[in-house]
Amino acid sequence: MQAVEIKKLAEGFHDDPRTGWAAWPFLTGFGEGGADIRAVHVVAIMPGQVRGNHYHEKAKELLFMFSGTGMLYWEEDGHAKERLISGEPVIVTIPPGVKHAFRNTGEDTVYLIAVRDGDYDPAHPDTVRSVIQEG
Repeated sequence: MQAVEIKKLAEGFHDDPRTGWAAWPFLTGFGEGGADIRAVHVVAIMPGQVRGNHYHEKAKELLFMFSGTGMLYWEEDGHAKERLISGEPVIVTIPPGVKHAFRNTGEDTVYLIAVRDGDYDPAHPDTVRSVIQEG
């Protein structure tokens, strides 16, 4: 099974005081041509709230977290893993079949963009509920 990958976005992230910021997180680092985006979700996670607790049978999920602090939980090779994500914008790559959840551990709302890469059919969302973190 492929591992969850977390990358800082030093490149591909542009902060402009006149207009805010811009990022191209899905164009590089995901194979030739970037990600094959099939679905996009903008997610707001309130303090203390848990989102996720699922896995995808076919699609890879990419999480672009750009605001807030929280703990990412996932299960890899039968072992629970966790990582605090805070500060710098990051992109998290979650392979198919990997259970995952995210808990907002901060005092502010967490904002992230979740996309599905590859095999995705809106008629069959490919999301299987599987609790890894109680919320």
